[in-house]
Amino acid sequence: MQDIRYALRMMRRSPLFSAAVIVTIALAIAANTTIFSVVNAVLLRPLPFADADRLVQVAEKNDRLNLPTFSASVPNFVSWREQARSFEEFAAIGFNNYTLTGSGEPEQLSGNRISPAVMRVLGLAPVIGRAFADDEEKPAAAPVAMIGEGLWRRRFGADRAVVGQTIILNDVPATVVGVAPAALNLLSGGDVYTPLTINLANELRLNHLILVVGRVKRGVSLGQAQADMDGVARRVGAQFPEVRDWGIHLVSLFDTFVSAQLKTELLVLWFAVGLVLLIACANVANLLLARAVARSSEMAVRAAMGAQRTRLLRQLLVESVMLSAVGGTIGLMGAVAAVGILNHALPQNTLPVPTVPVDPTVLWFAAGLTIFTGLAFGLAPAWRVSRLDINDVLKQAGRGASAAAGGRLRKVLAAGELALATVLLIGAALLLQSVANLERVHLGFEPRGLLTFQLSPPTARYPLNGGASAMYRDLLDSLRSIPGVTGAAVSSGIPFGVGSYTTHPMLTTGQSVVPHDTLVPIDWRIVSPGYFGAMNIPLLSGRDFTDADNANALPVVVVSQATAKKFWGDLDPLGRTLTRSGDRRVAFTVVGVVGDVRSTALSQESPALYYPVGWRTWPLMDVIVKTSGAPQALLPAVRQKVRERDANFALANVRTLEQWVSASASQPRLSSALLGLFAFFALLTATLGIYGVLAYSVSQRVREIGLRMALGATPGTVIRLIAGEGMRVALTGVVAGIGGGLALGRWLSSLVYGVTIDDPSIFAGVSISLSLIAVVACVVPARRASRVDPMLALRTE
Repeated sequence: MQDIRYALRMMRRSPLFSAAVIVTIALAIAANTTIFSVVNAVLLRPLPFADADRLVQVAEKNDRLNLPTFSASVPNFVSWREQARSFEEFAAIGFNNYTLTGSGEPEQLSGNRISPAVMRVLGLAPVIGRAFADDEEKPAAAPVAMIGEGLWRRRFGADRAVVGQTIILNDVPATVVGVAPAALNLLSGGDVYTPLTINLANELRLNHLILVVGRVKRGVSLGQAQADMDGVARRVGAQFPEVRDWGIHLVSLFDTFVSAQLKTELLVLWFAVGLVLLIACANVANLLLARAVARSSEMAVRAAMGAQRTRLLRQLLVESVMLSAVGGTIGLMGAVAAVGILNHALPQNTLPVPTVPVDPTVLWFAAGLTIFTGLAFGLAPAWRVSRLDINDVLKQAGRGASAAAGGRLRKVLAAGELALATVLLIGAALLLQSVANLERVHLGFEPRGLLTFQLSPPTARYPLNGGASAMYRDLLDSLRSIPGVTGAAVSSGIPFGVGSYTTHPMLTTGQSVVPHDTLVPIDWRIVSPGYFGAMNIPLLSGRDFTDADNANALPVVVVSQATAKKFWGDLDPLGRTLTRSGDRRVAFTVVGVVGDVRSTALSQESPALYYPVGWRTWPLMDVIVKTSGAPQALLPAVRQKVRERDANFALANVRTLEQWVSASASQPRLSSALLGLFAFFALLTATLGIYGVLAYSVSQRVREIGLRMALGATPGTVIRLIAGEGMRVALTGVVAGIGGGLALGRWLSSLVYGVTIDDPSIFAGVSISLSLIAVVACVVPARRASRVDPMLALRTE
């Protein structure tokens, strides 16, 4: 307690020094705690399911089609649960959309068809009510539903009486049997759940539509379970030849949630803030070393009066930890505020968790980091002061040696700061250049002026194979009549949206560059006539779809330029035919070729194939409205036209296409911005460190500089001497940092686009910029040294 009281007095006695240390540490602790909160939420916290380490996604795979992980089909799911021996149970989740009517305004909701085993497999229990019974998987079962906890609280006011009530989903009355916990929404992303009814007579084994989750038996390793499922896949393939090329791939549920790219981005950011903390510690250690020399006499007097070296060491470490504790407390408050901003500002689905909490793990991390930081930056100065020679200090004869020894350490710390700052700047420059490249890519379409929203008409009134397409045709005609609307279209998935944009294997039936009977996975979507014009996707040859391209006409498709090249090379694709692997009886004739577009990632173009909406529609469709002015200004008129068509229609995911495109780059943009911010802080701290080293060196060498000038040294000579000393420190740090930057670049290789990890322009630019900044940091104290009055310096000494 005596040490703590003395440390507080020292902080009050040197307020500017204390403030500099506290602010530096607060910024470093805030940055580290904020990033750790995200890392903890995404990578470290266990999934909110019972024994989550035994949960796996049971995915299909096809090595011939280069599909390592693919969704499953209902018939295969049934075969798996009949034959597998390594699993306690399987559960399936199918994705669906529902329009909720009958209780307030119509609302379109995302939802899921789930097998009754889902709650058991995940180890979850309903908030209220019950889960689905096994019999409710049968097609003849009475319609029932579970609502998500979020919807229950938002729309039904958390009324427990909702259980037993009837709600209208897609025009079908369903009885609410329970409220599903929010944890289920984490896996499925739904607000409403209905039973996944299974009628094998209506299912195809190549219709991959569901996510399958399994719970491995206790004592069974993932490798043993994989071997078991490999045997199941071989038996199913032998029994059903159409799936003989399809295998099974077990993926831990954690890896299903968290992509390898997201892991890399988070670890890079965590590494970056760790470097920021090291730089902050080095800078504070430099400040403490400078103060330690000034306190040499004090410590010598204490030792002469009987204080042991361990007592002096403890006193100085307590002072360091106290400074760190104040900075850490302020930093933790800053981190809490930063996490709150992140939770509100991050676009939806940027992270695989709904929110980032500041939980006890984060608080313990902040506390431990604060103590570690105080010891880290305080140990070297405290140890050096505690080892002083008492007689030399009291006689003021050891001043030069002590200062020189401390000066060497301070130069090493300053060079280390600049090396770490160089590493961060190179990493930030690589990511920023990558984001700039992504922002400049040619999308293949024009997003400006496009308003988009989603509709999910009830299939009972609007059948997918006829009634829905007629409804969309009428709706589009109505939307085109709005003043300011220059075009309208529908698609089963807009680029970078959340609609249906998936892959299925295709093969050509005639002459092509692809070997005979070879399946080729192609991304596909369903679009209406006028879609390419509304999106400004160029029609390169052939024709667009027309209203005559319906289920009663010749089956036709439009392909992208990359698809045509993949199948037919330089041959003319018009008039050639393709079939789907799931139904080879129907041949689709190519009637048009359009330009390639980037649909799911800014970094790549995907071969695409388009079906006409008149052939069939999809349960959820995106509507695109092309406007001549601001799209949002026409939203009320658009809503009115939709309501006039059907009062029970509800618009969902209303955004401009520019917003969808911008959101697609939000994750790399955020990572690069954070890394750039950390790099700026590191550069500022390192620059101050070099300046501090030289300023302190000048203050300790006043007599030497005075002698030099008295003996004829010019101010220019003194500037070159002092600045040269600083530049040697700076260049040593920059050269070391370049080596670290090359290593970091290899780590970032999976995150960058359009830039090489050893881009000479980036490395040269960072090196030159840092050198120029170092020159400025060196010249200021050097100029001060050149203005030393020789007579005053010698008289003072």
